[in-house]
Amino acid sequence: MSHELSSFITTLLATPPHAPGSIQLEIDTDGVPGLYEVLLTIMTEMLKTWVAPPIQLSSLRPADHEKLVAYFASFGYLFKLEVTESPRAVRLRNREYLTHSRLQDMVFQMLEDGRLYTVSFDYLRR
Repeated sequence: MSHELSSFITTLLATPPHAPGSIQLEIDTDGVPGLYEVLLTIMTEMLKTWVAPPIQLSSLRPADHEKLVAYFASFGYLFKLEVTESPRAVRLRNREYLTHSRLQDMVFQMLEDGRLYTVSFDYLRR
């Protein structure tokens, strides 16, 4: 993780979430897949400050989820976490996002405690 990204996360978490779209975040990446990776990194680093390792999405409290939504909105993104009962066999394809060109089509999945957790992002539209 770059020093700039680490500094951004530290500064972001030093205060409560701001109004949606009120923080300017400029991400220099190679297209939408790179942006997606940065957003996943931000989510992971934020969770590291709230949840004891190893990070498990099943341990998120509703308040943690609400904070993630609010922080991501403050810099112009929607954070989505869907939880579904897991079918018996699931093949996670977490590198499949590289085949997509739209942010909202990219997902990261984790299987925990018989549930499938799907993380995705989208641009905040006002």
